[in-house]
Amino acid sequence: MKKLIYVFTFIFIFISYCNAQYNLFNQKVIPDAMGYININKSDFAGIQKSYLNIDSFPVFSGFPLYFSGNSFEGGIYCNMDNDPQMELVYNIGYNTYAVKLNGSNVPGWPKTASSYALEGAPAFGDIDGDGYGEIVVTNHGLSSAGYIYAYKRNGTLCAGFPINHGYSSRTPVLADVNNDGKMEIIVNRRETPSSVYIYKGDGTILTGWPKVMNSVPASSCAVGDIDHDGQPEIIAESYYSLYAWKANGDSIPGFPFTMTNSAVNSYSSPVLADLNGDNMKEIIFGTHVLGGGGYVYVIKNDGTVMSGWPKQVNNWIYGPPSVGFIDNDNILDIAVGDQVLSSNPSDYVYGWNKNGTPLTGFPIGPLNAINNQILLADVNNDNLTELIFDDNTSDVNGKGKYLGYKYDGTPLTGWPIQTTGTTFFCTPCLLDINRDGLLDMAGCGIENPGSSPYTNIYLWNLGTPYNASKIYIPCWQYNSRHNGVYGDIVITDVKKEINNIPVKHELFQNYPNPFNPSTIIRFQIKDLRFVTLKVYDIIGDEIETLVSETKQPGTYEFTFDGSRFGSGVYFCKLIAGNYTETKKMLMIK
Repeated sequence: MKKLIYVFTFIFIFISYCNAQYNLFNQKVIPDAMGYININKSDFAGIQKSYLNIDSFPVFSGFPLYFSGNSFEGGIYCNMDNDPQMELVYNIGYNTYAVKLNGSNVPGWPKTASSYALEGAPAFGDIDGDGYGEIVVTNHGLSSAGYIYAYKRNGTLCAGFPINHGYSSRTPVLADVNNDGKMEIIVNRRETPSSVYIYKGDGTILTGWPKVMNSVPASSCAVGDIDHDGQPEIIAESYYSLYAWKANGDSIPGFPFTMTNSAVNSYSSPVLADLNGDNMKEIIFGTHVLGGGGYVYVIKNDGTVMSGWPKQVNNWIYGPPSVGFIDNDNILDIAVGDQVLSSNPSDYVYGWNKNGTPLTGFPIGPLNAINNQILLADVNNDNLTELIFDDNTSDVNGKGKYLGYKYDGTPLTGWPIQTTGTTFFCTPCLLDINRDGLLDMAGCGIENPGSSPYTNIYLWNLGTPYNASKIYIPCWQYNSRHNGVYGDIVITDVKKEINNIPVKHELFQNYPNPFNPSTIIRFQIKDLRFVTLKVYDIIGDEIETLVSETKQPGTYEFTFDGSRFGSGVYFCKLIAGNYTETKKMLMIK
């Protein structure tokens, strides 16, 4: 009995750094923000053995790619060059890799960080207002120090970078906080005093920041308009509380919000979504309790808990909640997985509608631990929603897997997808990388986690039509900027033809046309202009603004998602200075 007490005492002592990783029961485990591990105390039966079927989906030529180091929270897809195809960007160990469709490196990449391994996923957005996206990454030491790097698409460092920021945890977030047409960089800092910082694209700190919190942070922030005033708010978690500030750093009444039930925060970054239709975004986040279990909270913009919440789960929550339409009843739903270290499947995927009512067929399980965010999308072309998520195990042959389940909680045919190495903490990406109209998926498997790790990057062709309107969450925290805002998804990335500056303004006919339910709208401008691109219905009412900002000369594409609207005639209108043009579009459902 004494030996058992000593074992449990050892397991639950404070681990000296947040990113320590361990392999127990053939599973990978990471401590929470304060160094504690969640373990099933009654379950020391042994190591789980399992076998997987061969891959159900073809892997693109040139993949998988094999790199030394660990990767967390997954990668992103974005346009890193002048062709229409997407590229993949991953942080692995000390290196940021940008790879093309054929598996080759984008010219100028990879880039190597100094002193410390990289943290979280890369972020992509225009931080300097030149019309082109930049890649932003962070790294840190075991308990202090670290840098923020920002690179041009060709791999050169941006002016003012790297920033010697200190110990920042998780993925950086990009958002235009001060409405100047440039993305700011939102990061946390774990060193005393624990804080949230906002940096401008030139590396300087935004006026009004940093803001101090009552304990260490462990998740990325969310940035979005929660009070419908046209200005974004910054939402952040400390270990004990949830914070919300205005863009200028002013506190918001009702915050910080401190959880009940002895719940604390780690890694489950907040998500923002208007669940109750009042044009105010709610804050959805997951928690855990050191004694076991966890809760999902929904907080309104005044710091009060929405009716029907929080909802309790059996184990700890590490992944951000996922918001989307799961059971196809036109009511927004929330899904999340939990995790506990156990030799037997002991975890579940939970699903509720916005009111907190459990979805039919949920919770799904028991499963092995789910440590990251669940993707919500139609991946098998049945016009229904599927759930795709990580699994923290590897089998006796070192094979890991991504799991797939249908909206009713039943397994998805053709899944799981197999990887070499565990998919632990690596959210996949859903995209059409080569613009062939078919759905693709990127993901990774990590071999030897915790000691001499290697990451395998995969790119699969799922072989079904790419339906933008049915992809509710395509990558970690909804987009390559990681702002955590439901509905803020750039499915077709903005791209510019740098070597072919247009000689005139022009709005092209949308394609496809007729469409159901999404279509691509393309336009070009010949010089620097403030541009608006809006969609109107047949009676002339504006129904969506796709662009409203200054654009550099070039050619751009945007996707209009008409899934919320009925069949009929619509108009897209481009205004660039004195130039105005309108095109008629036809949606047939």
